[in-house]
Amino acid sequence: MLRTLSFAALTVCAMSVQSLEAEESAKANPLPTAIQPSSISAAPSAPGQDLYMVCAFYPKPGTCESVYQRAMKDTNITAQAVRAEYTGYARYLSGTRSLTDADRQYLKDNGIRVPTDLSAVNQAGLHRVINDPSLTPDLKRGAVNNFISRAVEAELYCGFNDCKSADVETAKTGFGGAASQNRSS
Repeated sequence: MLRTLSFAALTVCAMSVQSLEAEESAKANPLPTAIQPSSISAAPSAPGQDLYMVCAFYPKPGTCESVYQRAMKDTNITAQAVRAEYTGYARYLSGTRSLTDADRQYLKDNGIRVPTDLSAVNQAGLHRVINDPSLTPDLKRGAVNNFISRAVEAELYCGFNDCKSADVETAKTGFGGAASQNRSS
């Protein structure tokens, strides 16, 4: 728990520094109008909120599905993080299976440590990554580590941004598209 809180505090500090650096950089080199964050803003329920930012950190049910679809076609640099979030994390979140003994053995054999407090939805997603038939053995280890990293990032995001019942809603809604082609085994 202390390690998780320390990591969370470190992450917040790093994000704050990056935010300040980005703000200073934006003042010196403003973005072209075509890629201003305000061009991709949220629905009236969250005025001014940047959906690419939200969906790059946390796959908000009922919101990010269409954002992921748009980002897959978007060539702007701002869409890259959203595409990476979907392909490495969100697409694995449908399903309810938990980690199996075979999954745990794979993690152990590959020296991959999993946070003890990983949510049930993220454990189900991790199961899906480990058992994804489209991943070659060479790519699987990286995909598993990427998923775990993004899962921790999403849980930290929710810890600071109050994503109530997110795990339950995410498990119910899934994320369509490639997720429906990648059902849990």
